Amino acid sequence: MEGQLHDGRTARPWRVTIALDGGRIVVRAIDDAAVGLDWPLDQVRETLRSDGLYSLSRGAEDARLIVEAQAWRALAGRSHADIRRRGRGREWALVGGLVGAGLTVAAVVFVGVPLAAGPLARHTSPALEARFGASMEKQLTVPFRVCKADTESAALLSDLGQRLGKAANSPFPIKVRAVRAPFVNAFALPGGTILVTGRLIEEARGSDELAAVLAHEIAHVERRHVMQAAWRSMGAGLLLDAVVGGGSGAGQQLVVLAGGFADHRFSRTLEAEADDRAIEILRAQNISTKGMADFFDRLANRGDDPRLRQAAEWFQTHPDTVGRAEKAKRAIRPGQPAVSDRDWAVLDRVCRIVDAPKPKSRNGVR
Repeated sequence: MEGQLHDGRTARPWRVTIALDGGRIVVRAIDDAAVGLDWPLDQVRETLRSDGLYSLSRGAEDARLIVEAQAWRALAGRSHADIRRRGRGREWALVGGLVGAGLTVAAVVFVGVPLAAGPLARHTSPALEARFGASMEKQLTVPFRVCKADTESAALLSDLGQRLGKAANSPFPIKVRAVRAPFVNAFALPGGTILVTGRLIEEARGSDELAAVLAHEIAHVERRHVMQAAWRSMGAGLLLDAVVGGGSGAGQQLVVLAGGFADHRFSRTLEAEADDRAIEILRAQNISTKGMADFFDRLANRGDDPRLRQAAEWFQTHPDTVGRAEKAKRAIRPGQPAVSDRDWAVLDRVCRIVDAPKPKSRNGVR
């Protein structure tokens, strides 16, 4: 059969003869025997053109062979339906490849990264973790404003965190800040910063309960649990960033929030480890451990106290509250109050202090 060859090197179309020889297409120009092609038949891609002709090509080569459809089907021994099925087969192969690639990425992100989170956390330099935590804190304190830091209440909260931090072997100085948020929560960030919501402080019955919460979060910082959670969450964050567009401002913000807050979870093992270490920290500072038992116990039985239903939010990612309460009760040891009654009365107001409205001048300009 005859056809037309565009060799990809010259503008001239060549009239050619086309034959099959042992599973190969052999093409020779009628006017110049030196011009031609020799392609394996199974590597030829067939495209049906709008004029009813086939365009044959091979891989990334520029050469194109134009043939009459019926003659080509007769020569190649394929019907038009066979060729369409072959095209659909390539499409399904592409879909399968994409699905396989997606599953591989998902396995790395959601299985590989979590498994590697512990070693990654242990080998993350403190300087890098501190920078990561500082960036995360900037993001979180936009929706959750820090309660006034220049008050005696804030200073007492900070002093309590630093005192507990001295009993831990944390690679970071412990900084505790109260933030305004409509829920009960406390969470540690990479680098040693602990954010406590004003609602949690208001819910605590005495400084010993607050000290127990802070000691628990300090234990997470000391054992690098926080960075483990960050590495694990960054797996989802990397996928999220790929979806929203790498490097985009919105994507970066979502990745930071996903890694630092929305998916800030620890396993049962890490929670138990933090509980045990918190008790050791409290004992080292001669603070009664009864506050931890009392706080856990009240949360475990929060159905008896409607006010504690909101406090349960803190333990939504902290499983088996009843068991932890019983364990804390067995570990109760006497000690001194975390702060004096007078200081607790001041500290308890840390997020209740608000700025007085600025007076307006008569012309409306402040």
